[in-house]
Amino acid sequence: MAVGRLVLTRSDRLSLARVLVVLNWVSVATGAVLLCVGVYLWAELRRWEELVSEDVLWAVPVVLFGTGLSVCVLNLTGARICLDCSDQNRFLRWKLVLAPYVGVSLLLTAGLLLAAALCLCLGLRLDSAVEAGLSSAMRRYKDSDLNPGLKTRLDLLQIHLSCCGKDQYQDWFRVQWVPDRYLDRTKAGVQDRIRSNVGGAYLSDSVPFSCCDPASPWPCPQTGLTARPAPHFLSEVQSSRSLGLWGRGCREALGRHYWSILQLISFSFMSVWAFELLVVTGVRYLQTSMENLVLLGDPLSDSEAWILENGLCETARHNLRVIKNLSKCYHDDDDPTWTANQRGRRGGTANQRERRDVMNQPEREENGLCETARHNLRVIKSLSKCYHGDDPNLDQPIREGGRSQSEREGGV
Repeated sequence: MAVGRLVLTRSDRLSLARVLVVLNWVSVATGAVLLCVGVYLWAELRRWEELVSEDVLWAVPVVLFGTGLSVCVLNLTGARICLDCSDQNRFLRWKLVLAPYVGVSLLLTAGLLLAAALCLCLGLRLDSAVEAGLSSAMRRYKDSDLNPGLKTRLDLLQIHLSCCGKDQYQDWFRVQWVPDRYLDRTKAGVQDRIRSNVGGAYLSDSVPFSCCDPASPWPCPQTGLTARPAPHFLSEVQSSRSLGLWGRGCREALGRHYWSILQLISFSFMSVWAFELLVVTGVRYLQTSMENLVLLGDPLSDSEAWILENGLCETARHNLRVIKNLSKCYHDDDDPTWTANQRGRRGGTANQRERRDVMNQPEREENGLCETARHNLRVIKSLSKCYHGDDPNLDQPIREGGRSQSEREGGV
């Protein structure tokens, strides 16, 4: 039983072709959106590349570029095909292309789902990657001579995303962020702080200038923050703001920033997937309808259309039989016993062989595609021999007939 069987009139086929052309162009636009989102994500990754420890997100722009280009090229081709397939004469030019086109479209549709799942899976690893990258960047913040770009990027991150520290502003108390060239080691206070730490680092209760919130009504002290405790009834964010600092950590801010981009990408993938699914379904209906119309021979008549002709299970069994026949054909070519048996059956004249081939035609059709191909080659060879006169059984009657005719003419 056919799956999704419909009967389409001539006007239905024309309307379906027009709708498919529009859907293909919409899919081209969504593919262009994927390219734009890929460029935006690539720019954001380049912007904060030193603040993410793992390269977990660099695969996403590559997938976006490849998928976007594939969607654009495939749907531009599909728009042309659907425009021509509304006419029976022009349909014959694309008849052999439609089946591969539907197959490639199905593969692309499945790839879109996998790409959306990839974005969601990478989002699960995003938090740990951002945490490790920020911890490493904060430890190297003081090495402005060796890596001045890192200090600038971290300051810009805290200013643009309105954050301070990894999780809170106290994270700066646990690392030395002041460069060594700005420390006066002759002072007793500096020496005491260095000696009080096992690693010999200069730790202080201060934060960089980029942690200050310019919109805060309170001044930003930056140093001696432990001597200015906030009221105990305030939350962590409120206590930070009461000191004139940003209220959230950069891990949360940067993670949300990248997560919003991944959500946009997933939504774009699902939108393209929905349009591609509609296009594939419509093209399949148009293909089967036009093929049945060609068999009927009347371009104005109604024609049946379906998604699967024999049902899902029957189609799967048919494909398995085709694969088995192809594999059997491959192994039979290497079997000397089979070749000898076939040679033994090929005795007799060309006419006898051709007659035997015709009688055995139903049996050969059951043997699969390769056996039919061999049969056709043998028929062509036998016909070529007959044409060139290489068969002695065919030449003998001709020669005898020729002599008898000449003798009769000589006798006359």
